Amino acid sequence: MDPISNPFSPGAGSPPPELAGRDALLEQARILFGRVSRKKPEKSLLMMGLRGVGKTVLLNEMKRMAEHDAYRTIFVEASENKLLALPH
Repeated sequence: MDPISNPFSPGAGSPPPELAGRDALLEQARILFGRVSRKKPEKSLLMMGLRGVGKTVLLNEMKRMAEHDAYRTIFVEASENKLLALPH
């Protein structure tokens, strides 16, 4: 494909023209939010992948879905140089 017209352009969470091929994962998130709102147990989602594959874009879409369903959301950014938990 011509690199100039290629719609794929990794860019630190910038939304692509379309979330192609992500329907199953977004459906999992929709079910998770629905079950949790009904106080039913549900598994967490874990996304892993190389830089630029769309993890941040998906998290932003899930955030939008959660806020649409009246969930409160927070943003936490992990750093390679900092601990995620306080040391004992």
